Amino acid sequence: MLDNELENVQKTTFDQDEINKQLQDICIQLKSIPNIGVNYLEYISALIYVLYENRIDFEHILTQNNNIKFILDFIENSLEKIRENENRLFINIRFKDNIREENYDAFKQIILNLFDLILDLEKYDNSKHILAKSYEYIILKAVQAGYTSLNNEEYYTPKGVVKTMVKLANIQDKAAIYNPASGSGNFFVESARTAQIFAFGEEPNISNFNICNTNLWLHDIKDKRINSEYGEYGEGSKMFDVAIGNPPFSSDTLEISALPPTSSSYTKFLVMMFNSINENGKVEIILPHGFLFKKSRAEYYLRKELVNNRYIDAIIGLPDKLFYDTKIPVIILSINKAKRNNEILFIDASKEYTSKRRTNILAINNQDKIVNTYNNRTEIDGFSRLVNIEEIVGNDFDLSIKRYITANNEVKSIDVDEIENKIRNLDLERKEIQEQIANIIHKNKPNTY
Repeated sequence: MLDNELENVQKTTFDQDEINKQLQDICIQLKSIPNIGVNYLEYISALIYVLYENRIDFEHILTQNNNIKFILDFIENSLEKIRENENRLFINIRFKDNIREENYDAFKQIILNLFDLILDLEKYDNSKHILAKSYEYIILKAVQAGYTSLNNEEYYTPKGVVKTMVKLANIQDKAAIYNPASGSGNFFVESARTAQIFAFGEEPNISNFNICNTNLWLHDIKDKRINSEYGEYGEGSKMFDVAIGNPPFSSDTLEISALPPTSSSYTKFLVMMFNSINENGKVEIILPHGFLFKKSRAEYYLRKELVNNRYIDAIIGLPDKLFYDTKIPVIILSINKAKRNNEILFIDASKEYTSKRRTNILAINNQDKIVNTYNNRTEIDGFSRLVNIEEIVGNDFDLSIKRYITANNEVKSIDVDEIENKIRNLDLERKEIQEQIANIIHKNKPNTY
């Protein structure tokens, strides 16, 4: 009886930090292999996928023939099946072409270390969930170290920002979620923590595509389709309940027929996301502050249409230094097709952060203040304000947050008597010090007799 109780305790207790460290150590080993280097995150993703999905077969193989060439053949054959079943996943990953003979021993040790970790997790409840948390950890470590293959001004969205946006979206069970710039898949993962979802996305960056799909697989998001190019979920699909994401601010890969080719990338993504949601749908998108006031034809026209049709629910200014890759402060634009208000809620959350050494973060209390203010449409002096559409029209559709919210700079009252007393006391101290100095000089003055 006692043995059974001890076994149950063992199955339910674990040290997530230690498991994170073990996986990170394996990543460091893999990164040292020539021809893999900074692409290690894709390669570790492929290895985790292969070894976890085929752990029974692989364990049997190790007892029969653990020759490295045989192991490489097993990995390549397993990857080929994954590519066929998972929409070209890991299409660019070739272990046999990149692992040289002089690195065979080191690579074999990496394989064995990773497989030992996977097998060791089997003794815990929900081992895949534990591995998923560690996978999120190594993605974050890669971003912090600058090893991710992000380009075209694509930025890893910090967890606090993702959580805030998902809360703003108020995602319901069986909602269809769309992200046209899926990145590492964090928006889908966080959405799935709140409800059962159907995940639809696009990610033409093949590195991000591999990482995103692995992330969703580890988190058991089975109802998913992430495409490696734009097109299927394009303009006018109107099939999604929520469109959410942090699109690249600069990209030449997206064309929208309703906008000039010279339009900003984020404007194109905003239009595509807006056109993808149904009549009750919501959009939560990160944009640069420039969208709120730029006079270029595309931005101005889009702001005018969104304001006049009462689509904008809220505009939320975030603090700077939230992102690892850039210090640019951004906004969250919240659109709700079903709830057309005559007022837009402006929230200046630029000071709503918890400071860390390198970056600022949106901690739980910061997230809650933003989300509660949004849900209750609360006006807080210096923080939030409901602005009537007529006022915005009168300002020629300028949506700059500072135009509508004045910072609440508290000025403390000055106690004149207290200050005068302090000055008198300081003056007395000065005189005493001067007298002490004079006495010291007099005592040490040389005798001239």
